[in-house]
Amino acid sequence: MPGVRRLRSALVLAACAVLVVVLAGVALADPFHLRHAGWFTASAVLIAVLLLVAMFAVLVPRGALRVVVLVLGGVVALGWVGIVALAMQAAVENRTVSEVEDGGRRLVVVEAAVPAARPVYAVVVRSGGGAFEQETVVYQGVEAGPLPSDTRFVDADTVEVHAGPCVYRSEIEAVTLAVDPVHRTLRADTC
Repeated sequence: MPGVRRLRSALVLAACAVLVVVLAGVALADPFHLRHAGWFTASAVLIAVLLLVAMFAVLVPRGALRVVVLVLGGVVALGWVGIVALAMQAAVENRTVSEVEDGGRRLVVVEAAVPAARPVYAVVVRSGGGAFEQETVVYQGVEAGPLPSDTRFVDADTVEVHAGPCVYRSEIEAVTLAVDPVHRTLRADTC
């Protein structure tokens, strides 16, 4: 029976689409602080769109309606690719100022690539590499704030950042790279 086979195929495609949407939600929530989580989310959305188009193409009878579904699905998929490409053009990479390594993790001082009258500095902790590299902010400075002069790992779970007269300490969770507390200064002249 061709109708039952088409329905079964559509249900399999729908189940795959739901699974991909759940994975996109996990990538969006980013519990592991992945540096490239946006790419995982964008890819998952594209795959979900393609699976849904395939599901509807399987459900509709052959002919003009199927062609309409495929064309509309192609337009939506290409639109999503265009949105992601535009977002890529708008994203800028921060410049690395200094880096300290300890046990596979790195404490990196970065300068914001945003055009500002005076540079803005931040300190991030990174772990791993490649597509699954993790990154979490430890310290976020303000415009005209001091360049962190000393960043170090105090022990396996603690980091310390010296910025001007201030010393900031944070605890880092080993697996998720969660930082507690994240220090965000409000003014350049105070801690």
